[in-house]
Amino acid sequence: MEIKKVRLHTCNQKLEGYITDRCRCRKFVTLVKAEQLKEDGVAANVITSYKTVEVEEACPICEGSDNLKKSCRMCGKTGKVFRKKSIFEYGEDIYIRPFLKTPRTATIEEEHLDYAYILGDTDAKKRIELYHQLDQKSLAKLGAELRDAKTGEILFEGISEPADDSKTATGRKYDWGRTI
Repeated sequence: MEIKKVRLHTCNQKLEGYITDRCRCRKFVTLVKAEQLKEDGVAANVITSYKTVEVEEACPICEGSDNLKKSCRMCGKTGKVFRKKSIFEYGEDIYIRPFLKTPRTATIEEEHLDYAYILGDTDAKKRIELYHQLDQKSLAKLGAELRDAKTGEILFEGISEPADDSKTATGRKYDWGRTI
């Protein structure tokens, strides 16, 4: 007994889900797996063709009411407007929209600490030290005091807090997070 399979598209098209050109998608999944992907909201059926038709609807401004219809400019005093609506025909194949990769930033994670201090990896230790130096420099740019980690001497004085002054509302006691 042969299990029926459908093609799984991941190609980018102009209209999402509408495959116009021949693509190079070669992955096939079973119908059960395809239904599961559609239920999860990850995949949808491929659009094989579509056509645009004009549909007559009630005017969204006057809603066909006789009192409002007399002065409505959107529908031309008829109470009805014509809108374009696309009607799609779907095929058996499914498509998955390619997921966007989240941007990565340089940071220290749990694995880096494990590698550095449990497994003794020197590259991981250098990464942690470099990250610490970059963190210190960025804090110094914001006005923090910068000290040498080994000797404790002050490398950069930093910007001290303003003195407490109730008239100008400055200092730790009187400044309540006003915008600058």
